[in-house]
Amino acid sequence: MRSNSSASISPDRVTDPTPFETMETPLGHTSLAPAARVVVPKAARLVADTLRERILARTVPIGAHLPPAEALLDEFGVSRATLREALNVLEAEGLVQLRRGPGGGAIVTAPDGLAIMRSLASLLRFEGTTVEQLMEVRLVVDPLAVRLAAEEADAEDLGRIGASVERQRRKEVLESHEEWFRENLYFHWAIAAASHNPLVRVLSESLHNIVLTGGLPIHFPLPERKQSVDDHAAIYESLVARDGDAAALRLQRHLERSLYLRATYASP
Repeated sequence: MRSNSSASISPDRVTDPTPFETMETPLGHTSLAPAARVVVPKAARLVADTLRERILARTVPIGAHLPPAEALLDEFGVSRATLREALNVLEAEGLVQLRRGPGGGAIVTAPDGLAIMRSLASLLRFEGTTVEQLMEVRLVVDPLAVRLAAEEADAEDLGRIGASVERQRRKEVLESHEEWFRENLYFHWAIAAASHNPLVRVLSESLHNIVLTGGLPIHFPLPERKQSVDDHAAIYESLVARDGDAAALRLQRHLERSLYLRATYASP
């Protein structure tokens, strides 16, 4: 049975909302016309907007299924192709996982930063943003993240960061360009996660992934990698001591040195 609270949306009122319009006036509180098929442009986006709002409002818990396709088709009055397109949008955003077969359907998942990272990476690449410009942003964001981590990190957070430092000291990691970069990425991600600030975490994670991916072709000599590990160890010690000022200063100097090394060892 359909909800009596559904409100009809007339075709002349529907527009393709910008992200800001969607946030200010989310569609989640308004179901699409229950008695007629949606014939407006961007119907799939309207359906996705409504379902997205329900997921973000935690109306449907993580791990639970969205209503069956038949129920959604009946509620929104759209075609199967339109519903499938809407669900594909949500899957691309990391909000649902689509499974086929028995027990399948659209399963709600916790959003992560991957969609944001991909979009940001595409935008920055299109704009011709350089790694150096991204590093300049990191000089602002990373010290903030480590200051927050010094205040908010719990034992599990500190354990992850410390374990990363130990892995970075391993011979097989130091001598592998790819493994060293991968562990470097994890170290900075762990600090951002330890800030317990979702915005800082997602922004830092996005910047780190883009910067390190862009910097992968630069091969730093082994002594420089060892110096980087020593820098990380000093930052970790400041975190353990809950000294946010010292941690931020050490991290800032570490990033400034990274900028210098990129300019020194980048291929002409």
